Amino acid sequence: MAANPSFSGGYIVRSLALGLNVDQALKQQQQQQQRQQQQQPVERIERRQSLTQRLGLSSASSTKGKEQQLADTATPSSGGSGNDEDIEADSQHKQQQSQRVARSKKQSKPAKIECVDVCGSDVYVGTSNGRLLHYSVAPVSVETEAAPAITLVQAVDLLGAYSGKRVEQVLALPGQNKLAVVCASTLAMYQLSDLTPLATAVFQPIRGVSCASLDERIPRSADVEAAGLCVACLRSIQLYRLTATEVRLEQEFPLSSSVASLSHYGNYVCLADSETYKIIDIRKKRSSDGDGELPLLPTQQPFQDPETGRIVRPPRPRTLVVGANEFMFLTSSGADMESDTLGVIVTALGEARRGTLQFTAYPKSVFYDDPFVVAVFASGKVEVHDTSQPDTTLVQSFAFADVDEHTRPKRLCSAVGAFVAIESVVSETIDADVSSIAGLCQLREKEDLKRDAVEQGILEPSGPGKPLSRVSRARIVAVASDALYYVVREPPILRVTRLIDDQRIEEAMAIVESAQQAGSPARIPGAPKTAEAQYCIQLASLTCLSNMLLDDALQYFRRGLMDPRALLHLFPDIVDYLGPLLVPFARIPMPSRLRAMFCDIGDIDALISRGAAQLLAEDSSAEQAASLASALMANTLEVLERYLRYCRSAMRSEDGALDGLFSPDALPVIDTALARLYAVNSRHDKLCALLQDPASAVVSDLAAGYFLQAKHYYYFSLVHKAQGNVRGVLDAWRRIIDGEWADERFGGLNEYLQYVQLTDSQSTMLTEFSWLVDQDVGAALQLLTHLTDQTVELIDADQAFASIETQGGDGPMRVFIERLLSAKHPRATHYMTYLVTAYVRQIAEYYSVDSRTDNLVQGYKRAQADDLRLRFRSYLRTRSSVDEGAALHTRLLGILIDRQSQYDVQAVLESLDAETVAGASMHIERAVILVITGKTDDALNALVFDFGDYAEAELLLAAPDNPKSLARLCPQEPPPDLPRSVNRLLRMYLDIGKTRGDDDEMSARLVSDLLRRFADVLDPSVLADVPDHWPISIVEPFVCRHLQALTAQEQTSDIARSLNQARAFASKLENMHAVCDKGPITLDYSQTCSACNKLLGSSMFVFISDTSEIKHISCL
Repeated sequence: MAANPSFSGGYIVRSLALGLNVDQALKQQQQQQQRQQQQQPVERIERRQSLTQRLGLSSASSTKGKEQQLADTATPSSGGSGNDEDIEADSQHKQQQSQRVARSKKQSKPAKIECVDVCGSDVYVGTSNGRLLHYSVAPVSVETEAAPAITLVQAVDLLGAYSGKRVEQVLALPGQNKLAVVCASTLAMYQLSDLTPLATAVFQPIRGVSCASLDERIPRSADVEAAGLCVACLRSIQLYRLTATEVRLEQEFPLSSSVASLSHYGNYVCLADSETYKIIDIRKKRSSDGDGELPLLPTQQPFQDPETGRIVRPPRPRTLVVGANEFMFLTSSGADMESDTLGVIVTALGEARRGTLQFTAYPKSVFYDDPFVVAVFASGKVEVHDTSQPDTTLVQSFAFADVDEHTRPKRLCSAVGAFVAIESVVSETIDADVSSIAGLCQLREKEDLKRDAVEQGILEPSGPGKPLSRVSRARIVAVASDALYYVVREPPILRVTRLIDDQRIEEAMAIVESAQQAGSPARIPGAPKTAEAQYCIQLASLTCLSNMLLDDALQYFRRGLMDPRALLHLFPDIVDYLGPLLVPFARIPMPSRLRAMFCDIGDIDALISRGAAQLLAEDSSAEQAASLASALMANTLEVLERYLRYCRSAMRSEDGALDGLFSPDALPVIDTALARLYAVNSRHDKLCALLQDPASAVVSDLAAGYFLQAKHYYYFSLVHKAQGNVRGVLDAWRRIIDGEWADERFGGLNEYLQYVQLTDSQSTMLTEFSWLVDQDVGAALQLLTHLTDQTVELIDADQAFASIETQGGDGPMRVFIERLLSAKHPRATHYMTYLVTAYVRQIAEYYSVDSRTDNLVQGYKRAQADDLRLRFRSYLRTRSSVDEGAALHTRLLGILIDRQSQYDVQAVLESLDAETVAGASMHIERAVILVITGKTDDALNALVFDFGDYAEAELLLAAPDNPKSLARLCPQEPPPDLPRSVNRLLRMYLDIGKTRGDDDEMSARLVSDLLRRFADVLDPSVLADVPDHWPISIVEPFVCRHLQALTAQEQTSDIARSLNQARAFASKLENMHAVCDKGPITLDYSQTCSACNKLLGSSMFVFISDTSEIKHISCL
């Protein structure tokens, strides 16, 4: 097959029917009809004698020929004795007899196919012996040249004047349910559905027809109500309008000569008569505005061969419609079929606007398929010419030279609506009991595999004429004696697939991209616009994968939305891992071509082996080959992971745009496969996010089984974590902590504790505490803080105590016992003495560093110098947040003071005495214990002389009722009176200077402060004990206070005396004024109080001079 290199989408030939024996088909139908008739009772009709038999004449006595005898018999003589009915019946009988004789002679030759029309799967065939056959044909595939199955539906033996004659033309009109048949120069109409003739009331057959043509302006489709038919009858043109109910003659006009070829488009008819090619304007013919005829070129005329002297008849003229109001006709330089021929294209006005076609010979038949003209020649050669080319129009040529005479095409006929398609593009499933690619590869050569086509999903297929359509409309049928062929344009998608087969991926994808941009926008952004585009992209992706072009393959996987389940079947390990979750490969819908490519790839191991062999040099070592194969496998797994991640994201998109592109059962497969790939490719963060994603569809049993087998114990625990299986998680982590399993990804006790706390389950935390206390005391104590008091009460304290004592030491024990105390555990007080002694030991250990002790004590001394009333306990509280030792002191003092009844005081005292390392820093605790044991004097000595906490000693001795005083720890002793206590305290302060000469200044300050604050309590006689060398300023406030007290006492006596004298004088003066102003006041025993109205009696009363009222003093 030769073709112009720039020509794309060329024509191909596909068999419609081969070795079609129309006689045998008709015999089979007749036998079937006879069998049906035998089953029904048949009425026997006696055959009537002919007129010759009734007259007693012998047929042998006739001297005329058969035709003349029939003519004489048909014409009644004037002297005949038979009646008219007998003559007419005899005439009909003779005519039928002659027809049977003619038909029997005709049938001695095998019938041939003369013409055909195709309407979908219905094929209407006209034969050389006057029969009309209706076949049903299976779909024709572009991918095979074998003829499809064809079945005879109905056969009609044309009767009447054209019985046994060649059927010249059949024209199917599906919209009008009509079939126009030209046979024996007669045009008849049949119902398309059952091939019954139209009633004579609707249509009378037209005789003398030389040719007929449909109006090419009106498409022949089922949704067209009316069609136009142009008939050349004798020397006239008749125009008919056909509908489903009528056939109406609309116009008729005469011609000067008979018509040999005819084409009709709208208002114009192009024809070839015995003299010339011409174009007729139907409107002008209708309006009688001129003759309406435009002569073009003369037709070829018969001539006498100079060598033989015989008259040579030229080939029959040809005309055809080549566009809107455009026609083409043929003209030849010679009179035979082998002469060079031109195809002249003109408009309805006779203008040549397109190039002239040059044929190597005179075509036997031509057909226009916009913009191409297809011509078939007597030799079986077919040429395709492009009418849009200005110069070289031949773009393709091929021949049927390899077929015999019976299967060599002799004519081109039209097809109404037949289509051929590439079936391998259609997605299908295979009904086979195999789950793997390898198993299907062993069966794919068998023809008995059941294949079921499936819907394309939400992607619509490209219709005929679209850039990537897999379907081509077959409008041309090549007719041979016993064969039918489609001459059809290659589906556009074939060009793309050929480029892909030739490894020209970029060119193929450029065509796909161009097709994607044409027309309406994609239904789904980012997805292929049509199923064919998706098929091409997927084909390119597998081609790139076969060549180990992994980045390109990934790109096309995404663009083509390759089914991820199919890709997973390339990885045997993953197939075994997924098991029944992964649908069998044969059940995954995909085009057969793609499935075949998967089978060719086999599995990823074979693909990598082939790829490594191609990349390695011949002298490469086995180690190099293994290293390269390992690298290729890692890259391939990464590509698979990235594509599955893309699919998951697409299926999880919030807008749901890609819903339906993947099967819903693909998501669990994707997530479960990703879990394994993340582990293999060390994608820790992604795997953790996948397993912890609430929307994850990972099949837990499969993932957990793989992780356990691969010793990914931490991931194994995460699967349980995603399931909410707290016990499974903790059991796995226990085994890792115990060392039974090893996995460095585990976050250790921190992650363990965090998870246990997040469970918010007290029973779980209690169980884990009981286990953890034997593993790590510190972690157990952290967990202990999250237990409620009710849960702490359930702890086996003795067992936990034994574990903590063995592992942790005093610090953890102290924390544990304190938590028991706060929760009021029944065994808490049992461990109180241990708690106190643990504090003592821990403080002693802490202050075993001398600098720490010095820092704390010196800091207190400096603060005490500024504030003599600062207690060491108060100072410790201010330092607890920055000094761990101060915090320990504070907590220990709190226990000693608040829980003195819950610990063994003597044991604590012994512990305090034994920890001499702590030095002075433990004297305050000793003082507390001494007070509790009733040794207040020893406590005072410890406070004043050993440590110097004077404020604490003052509270203990001089303010026993103060809530802050340690005296409340020993309530059984009655507190001494204040003067005695202050005097004692004063003596102790004075002794400080005597016993410690370096503290003489502190002694003086203490004495001065005590004298100042307790001046009212102390007797001045204490001044005799003050050392003489102290300055007067120390006792001056005390002395001044007492002197002021004496002076104030004397002044108070004088003032009282003066006030009494003044008060008596004023009373006398007031009486004098009252007597002078009011006169004497006379009262008797009947006088009443103006306030209470009671008798004054012997009660004291008052006279109010302003109002002259007398009232009881008590009523004022």
